[in-house]
Amino acid sequence: MTVMLHPNKQNPERYRVFDRLLGVQEYFSISKYGPSKAKELAYQRQEELDRKRKMVELRSELGINKIFLEDGSVKGLRRVQRVREGRKDAEFLSIQVTVAPGVQKHREISLMNREFDEAYLLAQKTLLELHEIDRTPEITQGFKEARRLYW
Repeated sequence: MTVMLHPNKQNPERYRVFDRLLGVQEYFSISKYGPSKAKELAYQRQEELDRKRKMVELRSELGINKIFLEDGSVKGLRRVQRVREGRKDAEFLSIQVTVAPGVQKHREISLMNREFDEAYLLAQKTLLELHEIDRTPEITQGFKEARRLYW
């Protein structure tokens, strides 16, 4: 984020470096380091955090990280079973993803008239289209490993 005087600008006791995304909040005391050294240390730490933040943002923009969670499951994909009175039970692969801030897309793929593998492949294609990502060998491998979670 940025370097700030703490507790306020009128009566500063330290410099504060804060970044919510990285979970960092550090203070550099003016009484311990002196005003110029504390400010210099705070700005050096801020530059280091900016580099880390940039790497986190680049990593999150990779296609494989848009599709898979850390545990290996597929983001926004779940298996749903609907039980309705007077009708046959229905099973679906449900896809719900956020494609842009505030914009979500939802699709359901029925397992009633399809084999699971066919529906799972269709779900993969739908997810890749919604996220506008090209299939890579790593993504294909991730889908193969995640298959057992939805079978």
